[in-house]
Parts: sequence; structure tokens; C-alpha cells
Amino acid sequence: MFRSRLIALLFILLAASCGGQGDKEIDQVLDTRTKAFETKDLPLYMTLISPDYKQEKKGKTIDLEEVEKNFRINVDLFDKLSVRNADRTINSDGKKAQVVQKTYVDASIDESKSKFRIIEKLSLARVNGKWLIVEESDADFFTGYVFGGSK
Repeated sequence: MFRSRLIALLFILLAASCGGQGDKEIDQVLDTRTKAFETKDLPLYMTLISPDYKQEKKGKTIDLEEVEKNFRINVDLFDKLSVRNADRTINSDGKKAQVVQKTYVDASIDESKSKFRIIEKLSLARVNGKWLIVEESDADFFTGYVFGGSK
């Protein structure tokens, strides 16, 4: 009886620690994504995207070329971007993960500055042993930006 409880406890602890490691790896991917946005580094950003990326949105197929285009739309307009994430929730089964997070963006164009918050939903999957983004957020920094500054 004691032995079976000990084995069950060890199994639970092992499962919890494995999930924690996966979450740390996902956090690293998302932190690198934030860095890519702030530095406008498209090649860095694309290392985080699955090479088989294909997503259907509103009857349109989003592929790698469209992902690149969307990244440029989100960063090229701005002189400076500062991005931070909070309240990140990761639900993972070890092979696929769903992430929901609040993203706070400070953006500036010339002398005009704006701050805004967006809720992002992303999907990741293990591809060749590495966590990669398989569904990018619908978030659009341009839509959140208020011309003429913010309150």
C-alpha cells in the first residue's frame, strides 16, 4: 500500500516537473517573439514559426509569406516599440499548447506616443523536438495605436 502511494506520488511529481519544463520552453519562445517585435528582427521572428505554417482565417489561407507580411505591418510603421506580456496562461499536453496573454505595447511614431493593451491567443506545437508557433495571434499593433498619443 505504502509503496503504491509512493510510486503514485513520484509519478505525479514527475508529470508536474515535465509540464513545468515545457512551459519554460514555451515562455522562452514567447520571450524571443517579444524581442523580435521590439528589435524588428524578422529573421529571428521566423525561427519561431513552424515551417509548415498554414492557417485558415476568414476564408483566407495564412502561410509563411503572409506571416512575414503581418510581422512587417506590426513593426515597420513604428519608430520604437516596447512590448511586455502579463497574465500568460499556457495549456499544454506536451505536444500542443494554447497560450493566452495580455500584451502591453508602447509605440511611437515621430514624437507621437501611444500605449495600448491587446489580448493574444497563440498555438504552439512541438516540431522536431522544438516548440514553434503554428497559429499566430490576430493582434494588430496598428489597430491599437492611437495617433496623437494616448491618455
